[in-house]
Amino acid sequence: MVRIGKRTIVNNFVRGVRGNRANFNHISTVIKGLEAKGCIIVGDTNRDGTIYTILIPEQIPIVVEKLEATPNNLEDENYFTNPEKRKEIFERDKWQCFYCGERVTEENVTLDHLFPQFKGGKHTKDNLKTSCLICNSIKSGKTYEEAAPFLLKSILERKARIK
Repeated sequence: MVRIGKRTIVNNFVRGVRGNRANFNHISTVIKGLEAKGCIIVGDTNRDGTIYTILIPEQIPIVVEKLEATPNNLEDENYFTNPEKRKEIFERDKWQCFYCGERVTEENVTLDHLFPQFKGGKHTKDNLKTSCLICNSIKSGKTYEEAAPFLLKSILERKARIK
């Protein structure tokens, strides 16, 4: 808890964009916003200022909600090595290559990281796509944007051979 006046906050702690003092009304708006989000509790006011109770993250409802929504065990989110979860991705993508659109089978199906692992890509459902072996080897650690010209060339060559 801290007892401080808005004028003291404006004069001692906040600077505007050009180095000027911040606007008193802006400080009031920010404090009301923090109170509405449950980050602070505004107490009584007297001539020495207002009592503000600043809450720790575990006491703030929106933070608690976010923490509860975040999985505690990252292994649960590993769709790359878990066979059942891999199959879930293949089913989601209807056993079709994300890049060339060809049907894939157990023999030529792979999972590709849309955002490569070495660049921080995770084994999550959103980052993994069903891919045929050929497209996955062409993409090979590149982002989709980097690999697109090579993928397109390969797809066109394969389609030309079929005709």
